[in-house]
Amino acid sequence: MRLKGIVTGLIAVMGLGLGVVAIAADAPDGKALYESKCGVCHGKDGVAKSTAKGAANLNDPKFQAANTKDAIAKIITEGKGKMKPVKLTPEQIEAVAAHVKTLK
Repeated sequence: MRLKGIVTGLIAVMGLGLGVVAIAADAPDGKALYESKCGVCHGKDGVAKSTAKGAANLNDPKFQAANTKDAIAKIITEGKGKMKPVKLTPEQIEAVAAHVKTLK
């Protein structure tokens, strides 16, 4: 009887783990969104393209130090300078902002 309870508990825990994986699989891909929405001006690696005058180098250590993930999300949402707001869901904005913080 005790073994049956342990097995049932393990199956329940495994099921919860699968639920977490399913939720994570639905999370937006920040890198892919960045490359399609931001890479045109800021470059796939964060180095601004010469044709995008005034675009920030997002991999610049000074930019990275001066901007938190929340500050980057605000820029994406509201725009800044010549950059217009980007139309994304809040979850997508968070994913893109998190990806920008990985650019070095």
